Amino acid sequence: MSKRAMIFIDGNNLYFGLKKNVGNYNLNYGKFIRAIAGKDELVRAYFYTAVFRKEDDELLFNGQQKFLSYLQEVPYMQVMPGRIEKRGDELVEKGVDVRMAIDLVRFGAKKLYDVAYIVSGDGDYAPAVNAVKDMGLNVVNCFFADEASAHLRHACDRFFRLDFDFLRDCLFASATTNFVRDGVESRDPEDVEREYWAGESDDER
Repeated sequence: MSKRAMIFIDGNNLYFGLKKNVGNYNLNYGKFIRAIAGKDELVRAYFYTAVFRKEDDELLFNGQQKFLSYLQEVPYMQVMPGRIEKRGDELVEKGVDVRMAIDLVRFGAKKLYDVAYIVSGDGDYAPAVNAVKDMGLNVVNCFFADEASAHLRHACDRFFRLDFDFLRDCLFASATTNFVRDGVESRDPEDVEREYWAGESDDER
């Protein structure tokens, strides 16, 4: 019997995990959230990210707006915005982790899902996970191996690793120079796979 599933995506954590581990951060999010939910009934997926202001960085703002517009077209996906604060010369993400943890507990308390999938390797979510489990609900952690928190993983009921094998059918091929791994532009799925495994071989030497 399938369970009602909600997916909580830490956008910043996912982006850097993809960039570091796969070399292509251009996901087909419709396929991605379906792959995460598996046989469970997908109620909704929430994508948490800090939103740039035009006055902070116009280039980043314009690029992010295109991405957010795409996400808003993905069925069952909802963008949950945080904010960007400028501290000196740095732009700092604020309010994202807290909002995601609150929603995880709040939606759980309302029994809006049976199982929550947390796409993040941030151990700070562990207390929220424990609160949800106390409600009799299940939590699954989806993470990249080198971005994983043992604290979060052990708090969850189940966990699985995000890697190229899991993500291969969820990747868009690049037609622009936005997707580059080791100076090589990826233009089709075969290139993405070849570059990924080449990187794996280098790491094993």
